Amino acid sequence: MTANEMADELELKADRMSSFGSPGYEDEDISSVLTEAEAMYVKKFIDGKNNRKGESLNETEIRDQGLSALIKRGAALSVSSSQTDVLTYGKFFDLPTDFMYTIHEECVINKQFCGGDFIVGTVVPISYDEVSRLRRNKYKKPYYKADEAKVWRLAYSREVDGDIPTTPATAKRHQLITDGTFNVTSYSMNYLRNPKGIVVDRTTPNNQRNSILDESTHTVILDIALSLLLERVKEQKLANIEQFKDLE
Repeated sequence: MTANEMADELELKADRMSSFGSPGYEDEDISSVLTEAEAMYVKKFIDGKNNRKGESLNETEIRDQGLSALIKRGAALSVSSSQTDVLTYGKFFDLPTDFMYTIHEECVINKQFCGGDFIVGTVVPISYDEVSRLRRNKYKKPYYKADEAKVWRLAYSREVDGDIPTTPATAKRHQLITDGTFNVTSYSMNYLRNPKGIVVDRTTPNNQRNSILDESTHTVILDIALSLLLERVKEQKLANIEQFKDLE
């Protein structure tokens, strides 16, 4: 469905829920609630713990197809311009501007195996409290040998966080850590992008922005939007829709 078609359908659903007919809604109101519902849908189904069937991305075809529009590739990510405050043998890399969550990542290091190609390493997310504890553990620490390598990855803050309106935020960053015997030369990932949002404009249809999620998800998004809309206008709220804050 287009954004405007979703808006029309949402108003029909709202009318059915009110014995006196629903109040009129501006396109801005509908855009806001549809965008929030789309974001809630994504949060609800990328993690199996957040939905009744316990199925998340990459577990079933339904989930994969429903969220496939959000999957992107970030190849050869840029090394951050500032390397201030990196940990020992660490290096900051900038993430894509639309980055939301990592679903697969790998790196290339400056060591070659017998065929002459550079080694592609496995990137392992770890927590900060594990860095010092595992650095000397030969089974857990970063390494390279023969034709394989392992690199640690930590999340880190932006260089500029964007709290001042005149200074735009810089990219999110990851920090990759080696054992010092090799260096990461390239970092790539597949990731989930942030949804673009839905914009309804029934006056100038060319200004509308449709949901990028698969068509099969639109009915569910409308049901979530209906619950959110009724809650905003203090009408009945559907009991089977979780609070947005509980889906993170």
